[in-house]
Amino acid sequence: MTANLPPQPDPAAAPEVDELLQDVDGVVVDWDGTVVDNAEIRLSALQQALTPHGVDVDPQWYALNCGLPIREVIARLAGPRTLPVEEIVPASRRLLLNGPPPRLIDSTVKLLRRAEALGLPRAVASAAARVLIHPVIDRPGLGELLPVVVTAESVARGKPAPDAYLEAARLIGRAPARCLAVDDAPDGITSALEAGMRMLAVRDGLLIPVPGLTPG
Repeated sequence: MTANLPPQPDPAAAPEVDELLQDVDGVVVDWDGTVVDNAEIRLSALQQALTPHGVDVDPQWYALNCGLPIREVIARLAGPRTLPVEEIVPASRRLLLNGPPPRLIDSTVKLLRRAEALGLPRAVASAAARVLIHPVIDRPGLGELLPVVVTAESVARGKPAPDAYLEAARLIGRAPARCLAVDDAPDGITSALEAGMRMLAVRDGLLIPVPGLTPG
């Protein structure tokens, strides 16, 4: 079962950072769309890489599936067709690496800075490749906020499986149930909830608590 995104947030009702971090022993965040605001850049790069192969990407479909590893995204777009994944993935990555650096998402960075001040360990749990994360995370000040990074290469199963969030919790030495996760995509939210973490979703730049999964 894949989690749904929370409803449109009311900025006036958004919880304060200290409230969000109450009774938490660690913070684990997604990368794309959570720490960096790069959804449009990623969609553009993927579309450019797919255009020579006659594949169009619907933006609404992409918004619901962007939390998946890129190979799974391509497989779903391909349907019964066979696409040259090993050509498309590097083409998309080259476009991303050669493009402008993405903007940071202020609410997530604020949460991380407060967690750092409180002495809480912090990690990234991403379905993205290492090569796409480290050029940005190595910016001055950001690496200190996120000293532990789990990427697509770190785990056997990508999101919505819980592996990335579980590995991040292991690396920071905290029980998953004591960690606060932040993600922006349905598959990422499902991944964190399946790992047993408390959950915040990024919606319109705000951090919104997400209830746990219900069976069925």
